[in-house]
Amino acid sequence: MKKLIALLAALALLLTCGCGAQPSTEPTAPAPTATDAAAETPAPRQTDFQFTLNNYPRMGGSLANLPLGEAITASVLGVTRDEADDLITFAGSTTDNYKAIVDGGFDILLAYEPSEEAKEYIKEKNVELEMTPIGVDALVFICSLENEVKSLTIDQIKDIYRGKITNWSEVGGDDDEILAYQRNKDSGSQTLFDKLINLGDELMTPPSDMIVGSMIGLLEAVADYDNSEDALGYTVYYYLTNMETDKLKTSKILDVNGVTPSNETIGSGDYPLTNDFYVVIRKDAEENSPERILYNWICSDQGHELVVRENYPTRK
Repeated sequence: MKKLIALLAALALLLTCGCGAQPSTEPTAPAPTATDAAAETPAPRQTDFQFTLNNYPRMGGSLANLPLGEAITASVLGVTRDEADDLITFAGSTTDNYKAIVDGGFDILLAYEPSEEAKEYIKEKNVELEMTPIGVDALVFICSLENEVKSLTIDQIKDIYRGKITNWSEVGGDDDEILAYQRNKDSGSQTLFDKLINLGDELMTPPSDMIVGSMIGLLEAVADYDNSEDALGYTVYYYLTNMETDKLKTSKILDVNGVTPSNETIGSGDYPLTNDFYVVIRKDAEENSPERILYNWICSDQGHELVVRENYPTRK
């Protein structure tokens, strides 16, 4: 009888082990070989699919999204950040990048909102894009550290760029002319300015040498210009605070409406000049295409984790 009981117990144990959790039908992506932190994020999984150097989507986008593009590429392919940088292209204006995905030059973008010119081009070419917000950034205004002004209101900013306020003394500073720089129309930061400050035809036309064709050029104009204590400019928060931090040795970010921009105030919306940035593909991308698979992963919780890890603000 004892032998029978022992036999039945062994049989029950065997059946219990055989009815445990079934293995996933999705293949596990190979462990990344990169040593940087971004590679610790699990790579996308798709049945019978694996990203390789040959099938990885052609990625481009806005310059401020370059670190995120490097992190995604390093995680997916198991390469270093430097190797990832060689595989993606974050150059040219945001408008140029949207035109490129329409024309087939890119498969996927990490980009700020398209300009009116880009929207017209997309419509003209009869192409539909699929866009999902994956983070948020802010338009910030900068001036010299030597400038006594610490904060501007949105109304003051509007009047400066209308040409109605022309002297720093009118906003609490010294009796000096305000040198208000602008960006080129097809840039991502100018698109943010046009949307958030919304002056339309009231935006003053500055001298040509005060329209700057690159983000680094504008920062240099404010931070390094001989008369930089009189200069005012704008850029996107992430680019300045994560990619060009040395410029904060000679320039500063102004509060707007009394609110200091930070990841917390941008994510909560307390800072008033915020806007989303996106992952973008063509709407006609096949469900099993590499760009669609990568797009879906970037929009997932794992993709969000990587956005946060790269220190981009996200909506609260």
